[in-house]
Amino acid sequence: MGCLRCYNKVEEFIGTKFEIYSGFVCKHPWKFIFTPLILNGLLGIGLINLKSDNDVERIYTPMNSQASKDRSTLRNIFGDFSATNFYTQSQIELGSYGDIIFQAKQGRNILDNIYLSEMKEVFDMISSMDFTDSFGFISNSSKVCARRDNACVVDGTIIFNTWFQSNLNANTIPYPGSGSTSLQGIFGDVVVSNGILTNASFIKLRYHLKHKTNTNKDDNTLWMASYINKMKNINTNYTNIYYAHSESLDEELNANIEGDIVLFSLTFTLMIIYATTATSNYKCVSDRQNLGRAGVLAAVFAILGSFGLIAACGLEFVSIVGTMPFLIIGIGVDDMFLLLSGLAETYDCKTVLEPEDRIKKTLRSSGVGITITSLTDLIAFLVGASSSFKSVRNFCVYTGIAVLFCYLNYVTFFVGCMVIHERRVSDSRHACTCQRISPSKKEERSNCLQGQPYSCMCTGSIPTKRSEVEGPFEKYPPKVISRLVLIKPIKVIILVGFASYLGISIWGATKFQQGLKLNDLVSEDSYYYSYSQLNEKYFSSSFAISVNIPNTLKYSDEQTWNKIFTLQTLLQQDEKVENNLCINWLAELRNFSFYDNSSEINFISVLRSQFLPLMPHFKNDIKFDTSNATIVASRFYVFSYNVKDNVEQGELMERVRKTASSSIIPVSIVYAPAFIFFEQYVAILPNTLQTLGIATAVIFIVTAIFLPHPVLVFFVTLTLAMILVGLIGFMHFWGLTLSSITMIHIIMSVGFSVDFSAHVCHGFMESAESNRDDGAKGAIVRAGGPIFNGAVSSILGIIMLSFSKSFIFRSFFKVMLLIVLFGASHSLLFLPVILSLCGPKFRNNGNGNKKNLSPQEENGTKNQPGINMKTPYENEAFSNELPMTNTNSEHGIELTKMQPRKLPTLLPISNKH
Repeated sequence: MGCLRCYNKVEEFIGTKFEIYSGFVCKHPWKFIFTPLILNGLLGIGLINLKSDNDVERIYTPMNSQASKDRSTLRNIFGDFSATNFYTQSQIELGSYGDIIFQAKQGRNILDNIYLSEMKEVFDMISSMDFTDSFGFISNSSKVCARRDNACVVDGTIIFNTWFQSNLNANTIPYPGSGSTSLQGIFGDVVVSNGILTNASFIKLRYHLKHKTNTNKDDNTLWMASYINKMKNINTNYTNIYYAHSESLDEELNANIEGDIVLFSLTFTLMIIYATTATSNYKCVSDRQNLGRAGVLAAVFAILGSFGLIAACGLEFVSIVGTMPFLIIGIGVDDMFLLLSGLAETYDCKTVLEPEDRIKKTLRSSGVGITITSLTDLIAFLVGASSSFKSVRNFCVYTGIAVLFCYLNYVTFFVGCMVIHERRVSDSRHACTCQRISPSKKEERSNCLQGQPYSCMCTGSIPTKRSEVEGPFEKYPPKVISRLVLIKPIKVIILVGFASYLGISIWGATKFQQGLKLNDLVSEDSYYYSYSQLNEKYFSSSFAISVNIPNTLKYSDEQTWNKIFTLQTLLQQDEKVENNLCINWLAELRNFSFYDNSSEINFISVLRSQFLPLMPHFKNDIKFDTSNATIVASRFYVFSYNVKDNVEQGELMERVRKTASSSIIPVSIVYAPAFIFFEQYVAILPNTLQTLGIATAVIFIVTAIFLPHPVLVFFVTLTLAMILVGLIGFMHFWGLTLSSITMIHIIMSVGFSVDFSAHVCHGFMESAESNRDDGAKGAIVRAGGPIFNGAVSSILGIIMLSFSKSFIFRSFFKVMLLIVLFGASHSLLFLPVILSLCGPKFRNNGNGNKKNLSPQEENGTKNQPGINMKTPYENEAFSNELPMTNTNSEHGIELTKMQPRKLPTLLPISNKH
């Protein structure tokens, strides 16, 4: 009973505050209607400052990761040689480039001169291509290309030289290469026999560009745009060509989002139609479709205001934020149906209430419900805003602020609309014209059934019970569900079904994979999608790993060489690292005929004057001091195998770092440009678990505050856990993986899961019944309608996303659909059954606690001798004749309406009295 008293006190305290607030809204409804609209509209002006970020690296990789820090350090040490002495292995940046993949038509062997001749024609066209630079002048590729030996660097041009031609004609092409010549990244889908390349389906050329700087970044982008236009217009006879550049993914991702903007307007149209239909009872006076439209409008203005405010603050729009309006519209409509359900319930009171009393009673009960759901959603997104992924952080900030605005709009604008609506109803005015109408009579209803328009559209009466207020979508689903769920055989079927669901979900969750395939972010009809599919499937993902020593060592000393060689050997012992391939300037220098390590001075002299002029590809790997007398930093390279699995890539990065950190060479940095993207595969799981843990803990506390009963808190937590496990398990079945995109969806699911279950638990405790079955039934009647309509409206809100070309939107649709279906089924089926079996005791069991009674109801039930008070509304034996004032809005005259008297039931007189 202590838990029950605690629950009652908290409920009473919060309910009283809402009641006081609603009284203030009732006095100034128009102010509460127009003020939020004006404020949201003014904040929406901030959209003129909206800036977007489409850079895949910045959005989908962790901010301030180890790889990004290492890149900054190495950039300051070694600098940029892409304009003078470009070598692929020494790149610190991810690089800018343009790629072409050639495929022999009809799947033939591309190692034939007829194909090579056509490839040479295409190569010459691109090499001589003109473009308009950032200054408006006509330029060619030589202005932007990466250079070596005063020539543009294009990987794959070896197929056009005489060495390759002679080997091709003699069928003696060595593979994977010969000496310093490597063919691994040039040919795809190869057949090798005894070290000789005999067949290949694909050949790739890569045009390298200078690394982007503040002065040349616009020129690079302009060249890429001209390159794509050129490639689209090239027609070939013998080969199929696939192409892309280093920014294709960013551009295609942005194009997909812009192309899906039309989905917003279709979704809002669907929501307006459904909200209008679901709230309409087809009665002239009590029809609530205007409130349905107002509910959607409240959510739309919340989206406008939040977008404008955050844009004005300078937080960038990222592509995933485009899904936020679909989410907010679902949250808002859910709150709307909960408030409307509470308002309809006031018509089941035994006395006729004034509009102000109805609003107070509604806010006293339903206000707590929407506060719990809004708080849990807000907390989940605020916790997500601490993520190290920019996509997650920005989405959570945008959505969290929108949730707050949505809640404020509903407790101001929408409640104000409810006040106006109730005044109109109590004044018997038409729902559309607001004109007074005559009460409907039986014969007029009969005429309506016979097809007379006037009787249908111009007559009506003030509703006296809940069934006359709610529309079919609001009253029939909870009635049907409440009757079915509590049948004993159905209970068994539900429990067995959910046990099976949980088992399948756990199995799926154990198979859930990590990683984000970047080519999935674009639509399948994109030129980049075709290119990336071939590139990933047929070309090697091997990459150079630089081992950097950013401090001064005595390189002429044999001990230094032994330390470097030991580190190199340890790295090459990794299962994913080539054990017979490396680029090490010191190892080459030691085999140099003029090698001299008799002193550091002689060592440096031979290195600078004789070795480096003959080996220019090592110039990028050695950093001298200002006097050129001391080596202050150096690096060498090992090479990975063809590692394609995302998890294995992240694990490889972690292992080589660990090996380097345990080396006897101090402060060595192991780095590859690809590590920038590998960081997400390492960070995503702990980041998700941490965010989920914090969000769940805080939401647990909030739930315990607003529903301070341990049994209820346990059931809410159990439902949350089951939904999360089901979500993760079924995401695996639907082909989704854990990434910075789906992480957002999982965080989002925490708030949504609590929303539905909190409504049912709150409705269970609000039900003035005496046993658990009746309590569960009352919970469904109270919360079932809002949950059902909220679920249907949420599905309608996202259904258009299933037609989107964007992976982000489609994945959002999939996960949101799972959340809504699992949340609604747990709340309408599983939770009522559990509550009916082992729910908490009722507050109203025994002494007739008159919680939530209006002043009129309280006066009509207190001090009545001989009345057995089992529940506040159970006794219909007596009702006082209550004067109720109603102000005639036309003349300002107070009229008094007398409630009909019910004859009291005669009670037997006890002999003891």
